[in-house]
Amino acid sequence: MNTPITPLRMLLCCVVLAAPMWTLAASPAAHHTYQVVSGDTLDKVIRKTMPESPLRIEILRNAFVQQNPQAFTKSPPRSLMVGVELNIPNHDDLLRSYMVPGQSAGNSGMSRGGGYSTADMNMSERKNWVRFP
Repeated sequence: MNTPITPLRMLLCCVVLAAPMWTLAASPAAHHTYQVVSGDTLDKVIRKTMPESPLRIEILRNAFVQQNPQAFTKSPPRSLMVGVELNIPNHDDLLRSYMVPGQSAGNSGMSRGGGYSTADMNMSERKNWVRFP
């Protein structure tokens, strides 16, 4: 007796549960900012805005500096200027760019701007390498 209604209920539940995902996929990524206050350092801002990030702190620092060059002093110890509004990098984009399948975040492969990976070479190419004890 309930057989025709059950698939309809299941379909309705799937649509209701999937609707938020469709909305998130269709909407552009939210643009987050952070207002720098006195005493803030870049590491403090990173800990406040991305506390659970698996990426190394150097990667996050570089992303902040690249997106906010106006927020740092020009002197050698580059420090944050108070009152500047920082654009927070999109963490999902950073993860996608650094967490490539088959490579770790610190591995320098061809896609990382130079260098090479010894895993890509076979033993015959490495047989003439100099070895130290």
